Amino acid sequence: MDWHKLKIAYLHGRPGPHWISRAFASSINAEFHFIDEIARWHDLTLPAWKRYRRWLQNALYFPYERFDVIFLDGPHIWPPIGKLLRSIKTPLIPRLANETLYFLYANYYHPITKRGYIYALSHYNALITSGKMQQNLARAVLGSKCPPTFRTINGVPDEKLSSIPVKNSHAEPVVLLIAHGTGGWRTYYKGLDLWIEVIQRAAQQVKGLEGWIIGQWDDTEKERLLTAFPGAPVRFLGAMDDIYSVLPQASLYLHLARGEAWGVAILEAMAAGIPAIVSEWTGAAEAVEQVWPEGVVPLSVEKATEAVVRYFSLTETEKRALSEKSATLIREKYRLSQAIAIFQSAFAEALKVVGLL
Repeated sequence: MDWHKLKIAYLHGRPGPHWISRAFASSINAEFHFIDEIARWHDLTLPAWKRYRRWLQNALYFPYERFDVIFLDGPHIWPPIGKLLRSIKTPLIPRLANETLYFLYANYYHPITKRGYIYALSHYNALITSGKMQQNLARAVLGSKCPPTFRTINGVPDEKLSSIPVKNSHAEPVVLLIAHGTGGWRTYYKGLDLWIEVIQRAAQQVKGLEGWIIGQWDDTEKERLLTAFPGAPVRFLGAMDDIYSVLPQASLYLHLARGEAWGVAILEAMAAGIPAIVSEWTGAAEAVEQVWPEGVVPLSVEKATEAVVRYFSLTETEKRALSEKSATLIREKYRLSQAIAIFQSAFAEALKVVGLL
C-alpha cells in the first residue's frame, strides 16, 4: 500500500528505538517521536509522583490530532489516558515486543501497576505482537477485552546472513547466551538464574562443559549468581561489538527466558549453525521447534538440564544435521526483509480494523 497517504506518528523510547523497531517504523514512513517528547521521563530516575505527572503532561499535550494513526513501541499507559481525557479519535496501535505481557500473566507487577497496564492494553485500537507467544499472552491476559491482534516475526538483516559463517564442528561443549542487564528484573526476565543452574548441573554429566555469556552485567549481580551456584563453569565475556568471532566456538545456544518476546540473538546463533534450546516462554520458540521440538522446554531446571545433556549425547552427524537445519531455516524464513513484509501486512490489517483502509 502507499503509506504516504497517511500521517503516521511512531513513539519510541530513549535513547532511540531498537534497530528492528526502527526498520519496521521506517517501512511505513512513520514520523519518529520520543515517547516522552512533551515531558521527559523515560531515561530518568524520578520519584513515582514526578514520573506520573510527566505521563499526564504527555497525555494532555501530545499533538494526537496531527496524525491519522499513532504507532508505538510497547504498551505505554499514558497514550490511551490522553485519548480518554481529550476525547481524541486518533487510533493507537502498539507493537508488543517486551516483557510486559508475560509479567502481567505471571503477576510479577504490583497490583496497581497491573491494573494500569490492563486498562491501557484494553483501550488500544489494535495490537501488533512480536510472535505467537505474545499474541497468546495478550489474549490470555485481556480476555474478552483484548483488541484485535496481528502477529509478526523478527528477522536477521539480509546483509548479515550473507557474512555469518555456518559452524561445521560441534565437538566443543560450549553453551552460549547473549543477554545483558543490571540484575533484578533483567535477571528474572532473561532467566539468568535458571541458565547458570542448568550449566552447573549439566557440567556434572558432560565432560568439559562451559557456559559463556556475552553481554554487560553488574559485577555485584555476577558475584551474587556465581555464589548462589558454586562451581558452575560460567564465564562472563562482557559486551562485544562482534559476536561472530565467538559464535564459531559454541555448540549450543541456551535461552531460558521468562517472557522474552523474540530475541534476535537466538536467530543469529541459529543462522551460524548453532542449535538452540529455549524455554516455552521465549518468543523464538516458534522458530526453534521447527528445527527440533526437543529444543523447546518448560521453565524447569530439571527439564532444561536433561535437554542440554541429551544434545551433547548426540553423534557428530546428528549435531551437524541440526546445525544445517537451523542455518537453513533462518535464511529461508527469518530474514529481516521477510519480517518487514509481514509487519507491513499486519499493520495494514490493523488499519482496516480501525477504518483507515
